[in-house]
Amino acid sequence: MQGLRKVLERSSLVACGALWLGLSQCGGTEFSAGPEGGAAGTDSGGTKAQAGSGGSSPSGGTAGSSGAAGSASGGGGRGGSGSTSCMCPAGSYCLEGSMDCLPCTNLGRLAFDEPVRLATVSDNGVGSRFPRIGATSTDLVYRFDGVGMRYTADSSTSAGGDVASTDPKDSAPLLLREPVTSLPGEKLTQYNFLFDRAVLDVRALRVGSWSDGLQSTDLAPPPFNSGAGDFSAAVALHASPARGRAFWMTNRESELAPAPRPRLVTAPLELGARAVDVDVKLSVGDGQSCAPLDPAQLPPESPPVDPDMTPWVTTDGTLLVFSTTRLEPGCVVGARKKDIYTALLQPSSGQPPAPALLMEDVNSADDDVDPSFSADLCDLYFSSNREGKFAVYRAHRH
Repeated sequence: MQGLRKVLERSSLVACGALWLGLSQCGGTEFSAGPEGGAAGTDSGGTKAQAGSGGSSPSGGTAGSSGAAGSASGGGGRGGSGSTSCMCPAGSYCLEGSMDCLPCTNLGRLAFDEPVRLATVSDNGVGSRFPRIGATSTDLVYRFDGVGMRYTADSSTSAGGDVASTDPKDSAPLLLREPVTSLPGEKLTQYNFLFDRAVLDVRALRVGSWSDGLQSTDLAPPPFNSGAGDFSAAVALHASPARGRAFWMTNRESELAPAPRPRLVTAPLELGARAVDVDVKLSVGDGQSCAPLDPAQLPPESPPVDPDMTPWVTTDGTLLVFSTTRLEPGCVVGARKKDIYTALLQPSSGQPPAPALLMEDVNSADDDVDPSFSADLCDLYFSSNREGKFAVYRAHRH
C-alpha cells in the first residue's frame, strides 16, 4: 500500500444537530464540513506558485482554531510524486499535478507523498515510536525503546538526548506549544508536557513542566487516571473558546464497557469533568462501518493485538488521527496489522459525526502507528515497522 493511491466510492453522511459532513476519498482523503465541525482553517483558496525547487521559512503563529499556523521543517514547496514542481510559501503545499499552493491549515483534503524514513532518530536502538513535534518548527520528542523518552532540537540532523529522569517504560510524550492552566495538578498549577509511565505493569498519565527540558512531573489530575491503566494522551488546547479538551486511552469501566478494556475517552480540561467514551467507527467500504477491534473478542489462542489507538488531535479539536487494527468488510479481522485512520470531530463534544477513513497514502502492509502532524499541518509523522524494527517516518502533503 505504500505510495499507492486508492480510489474509493463517494459517500455522504449526515451528522447530529447543525453539523453537516460530506466525506469522500479519491486519491487521498477528502472532507468538507459545516458550521461546527470539520477541517481546521478557514482559507480554502489556493495561490499560484512559480516553478522551482521547494523550501521553507519561518512563519508566525501556531496551528489552532483561528486557522493560523506556524512553520515546521518541510513546510513549503515540495511537489508530490508525478506532480509539477512548484515553490509554495511556508505553511502551504503544492497541489499534485498543478501549480496551485494550498494552505496546510485546510484539512479538507489529505493526500501525501511517499513516506520518508528519518534515519537520525531511527537508526540506533531497537525501535523509535510516538514522534511528536515540540515547541519549535524543528524539534521532536519521541520514545526510544529500552531507553524512554528522547528530545532533539532538530530531527533532521540529530537524534538528540534522553529526557531528564526518563524511565525505560515511559511512553507517548507530548510537548504542548502552550501550557494547560484550566485543570491544575496537585503540585503543578500548569503544565505543558504529558506522558505515561508503567508501574507494576499499570500505565498512568503524568504531567510535567518543560522549559529547556523537563523540570518536574506529577500524576495527571482527575479525570485522567483511574488506577486501571491510562495512557497515550492527546490535547486540543483550543477545542472551544473557553476550554481545551483531552483524549486518551483507558482500561476503566464505563456504561458502554462494563468490563475493563482499552478504549478511547475524552473530557474537557476543567475541574470536575468526566471522561466519556469516544464513539469511533471505522469505514470498511460498501457503506459499512465497524467499531474498533476489541481484543477480548478474539479466540484465546489468537496472536495478541495492540489495542492502543495512539491518538493525536489538532489544537482546535476538529481532526483526530489514530491507529488501530484494520478491519475488512463485514468487520472481519484480516492480517492483524495496524493502520492509520483519520476522523473529523465536533470540538464541543469530542465526538466524530462520521466513520473514520483509512489514510491509504501512508499505510503499508505492516504496522503503521502513532500519527501526528507538524506544527504547520504540512507533514504527517508516524511510526512503522515496514522495514523491520519500528522507525519514524514523515510524509509531506501534496
